[in-house]
Amino acid sequence: MFRYTKPRKYLSRIAARHLALALALVGMATTTPAAQPPNVTAEEMRLIPAYCPYTQSWDYGSPESKRWEARVGKVFGALHHYCWGQILVIRALSSGTPEATRNSMLHGARADYQYVLRSSRRDFVLLPEILTRTGEVELRLSLFKEANSSFAQARALLPEYWPAYSHWAEFLIQAGKKAEAKQLVKSGLEYSPGSRVLREQYRLLGGNPSEIVPIVQKHAPESAAETAAPALVEQATSAEDDGDDSPLSDPDQQK
Repeated sequence: MFRYTKPRKYLSRIAARHLALALALVGMATTTPAAQPPNVTAEEMRLIPAYCPYTQSWDYGSPESKRWEARVGKVFGALHHYCWGQILVIRALSSGTPEATRNSMLHGARADYQYVLRSSRRDFVLLPEILTRTGEVELRLSLFKEANSSFAQARALLPEYWPAYSHWAEFLIQAGKKAEAKQLVKSGLEYSPGSRVLREQYRLLGGNPSEIVPIVQKHAPESAAETAAPALVEQATSAEDDGDDSPLSDPDQQK
């Protein structure tokens, strides 16, 4: 656990000004989008979404790029930052990455994700996914309050998006808040009863998934972007449902 103490009274004004400048620069480093990761490999491209090769920095403006932009909307022009961020996360979590480099990459990924979020409208089809990815990175950086907010926003936008439940529930479990985790997983299953991850979490928490009563959603799409959302969300959630859901952060570090 990190402990923060107030500066001593005898800290000189000059030293205080230098400290304030240093803290401001650190703040800028964690909120300014990173540059394109260098030397992106074919394997890294394979691990990120299928639309990434057609965003800016790659084959942007091609016929395939225009088809993706028609499905996703104008924010597609900023979506390369989301792709960059995912590459940074892949590199950060690679074995042998030094801790300082790892944290720098994760902060860079978070800044890239936030850039896309700031560029997005509320009906952007990938908003719940990007908010959830942001929450995952925030957990790894021990930004627990921020992670909770990111996951909650994702759930509010798309209640059936199960990863926004499972990642925060995993943290709650590790933190010993099993009753809270169980209620959250139960809520997720009411909207996404077919999620294998949520069903397994619910069993581990002593619940019986077969007793969950699903909530029937009656929601008419309000835009062309929303109409395109199911296919993109299905692509993202099905890939994650087959993946590894190992704990993302050490709850003993919680502030």
